[in-house]
Amino acid sequence: MLASIKKMLDAFEENGISYCHWKSNEHLKEALDGDTDLDVLFDPAERVKLEKVLDGCGLKRFRSVPLMQYNAIEDFIGFDAETAKIWHLHTHYRMTLGEKHLKGYTITPWTSYLLKNRRLSDEGIYISSHECELVLLLVRIALKLRWRDAGKRLGGDDVKELCWLKERADKNAVKKASEEMLGRASSEQILRMLDTDLKKKSQFKKLQSLLRRELKIYTGYTAAGSWFTRTRREIFWLIGGVRRRLGLSSFTASRRVIPSGGCVVSFLGCDGAGKSTTLAYVGKEFNKKIDTAKIYFGSGDGSSSLLRKPMKLVAKKVGGKGVGHAVEKEYNSNKKVSIKARLYSCAKLLWAVTLAGEKKKKLKEMTKARNNGMLVFTDRYPQSIMPGCSDGPLLSKYENGGGLFGRIARWERRIYESAAMNPPDLAVKLMVPTKVAIERKPEMTEDEIEAKKKIVMDMDISENTAVIDTSRDFEITRSEVMSEIWKVI
Repeated sequence: MLASIKKMLDAFEENGISYCHWKSNEHLKEALDGDTDLDVLFDPAERVKLEKVLDGCGLKRFRSVPLMQYNAIEDFIGFDAETAKIWHLHTHYRMTLGEKHLKGYTITPWTSYLLKNRRLSDEGIYISSHECELVLLLVRIALKLRWRDAGKRLGGDDVKELCWLKERADKNAVKKASEEMLGRASSEQILRMLDTDLKKKSQFKKLQSLLRRELKIYTGYTAAGSWFTRTRREIFWLIGGVRRRLGLSSFTASRRVIPSGGCVVSFLGCDGAGKSTTLAYVGKEFNKKIDTAKIYFGSGDGSSSLLRKPMKLVAKKVGGKGVGHAVEKEYNSNKKVSIKARLYSCAKLLWAVTLAGEKKKKLKEMTKARNNGMLVFTDRYPQSIMPGCSDGPLLSKYENGGGLFGRIARWERRIYESAAMNPPDLAVKLMVPTKVAIERKPEMTEDEIEAKKKIVMDMDISENTAVIDTSRDFEITRSEVMSEIWKVI
């Protein structure tokens, strides 16, 4: 069990919060380890007190996007510092059940019944009784049936849960629970079903028909309204899922958003500081439960526009660390500037203009994602204080001049200055000792590493800055980085 979850359960006991983990108790251990969601039922009368307790335990409420919201269910996310894990708590105040993407039935009386018949598990958390959970599982499967399920077998997880519960539930207690929770016809059908080998979804069709009549009073949807709502949600869910699986960039939330209005976290670091590794872990962990976006603001191996891709290939072939310095020497000397130097200057101008246009577009995408409540991670960040290096303007030497070059240089600077007007909420600076950086990046010299470290430390792009030493074990640094992010979202 995660330490942060144990802390929450202890707080429930100390504050007299009545609760029970009401479903999927067959794999309760995975939920307590933060690997699956916790679905916990609470007394709605204790909602205000509960929220204070959850806040005291460090949990944060996240808002589901409108097409993913369901009645009487709220989302809280917790962070476990020891394991650097994000975990998810669904708070249920009523029994909201039904078809996927609809959950059209909110059955108020079942809340008090389940809480009254809860039991303490071996793991130290209150769960629904095996008998109540078995009845609920059969009801949930039946209400989820769709016309397209004809001929299909039950899912492996459902079969596993059914077997697990049938081994532990007392049949007489199941009979009592079903009679108190449902009408006579549905209760009798459930008892008949328990005497059969449930393998196909068609075996639940009769129970579904009975439940729809008995539970009709608990739904506010008409037949047409339920179809329309479910279809809209299903299409929305499908599009979001395809985007995530294909790794397509999206700056519109499709699951859960930060109620405070989104958050931007920028990662800075010298070569060899482990920026890519840290970003990959943090992005993957938060993306499990929260809508996230990643934006690359550099000019190197990250994403770039189609116009700049061929320029990058050419730069790799003919460029080098010393080319720019050699050209500058030619311009500063009294000698005639060579054709190669002039071509390089023209190429640099085109590169700078294209790069500035990219940054302008990406700054708009960043703002859109944050305004949509998403958690945005940026690899590097534009700045205008130190031109010519570390994502700063490249044409600053032309700014005071006239003509076309001067106008372009001033246009470029305005783009970089706009980044400072809309700064990130947190700047994470990943640093390592110079010797460690050289071990990781042997192609770099000591002077180059020291210069880049100084530039990173001098960059002041956010009111909130965290400096993390990444020369230690990754388990330590990732926890520190996650903790800093958790503070600002």
